[in-house]
Amino acid sequence: MKSKSPFKQDKCAEAWAKFKEGYTKRKSKTSMRRNSEGKMEKYEKPISNEANLKEYNREKNEFECVNGKISLKKTDDAERPIKD
Repeated sequence: MKSKSPFKQDKCAEAWAKFKEGYTKRKSKTSMRRNSEGKMEKYEKPISNEANLKEYNREKNEFECVNGKISLKKTDDAERPIKD
């Protein structure tokens, strides 16, 4: 249930702005690749501002703001939202 309180909405607005900033200011993204021995290893992949914004827009619907904190939405095994 969404609150109509302006205080709580301001806290969520600040939280969403900070969350978006975390996506958009990245210069690289951690990815996985196989090394010469065939084992998986992490590496830093350069990423553009446009790609950061696209990823933010794709993934922001997976999160919700509750009392000024951003958290993952609860989902079942089929990635359908669980209604409380």
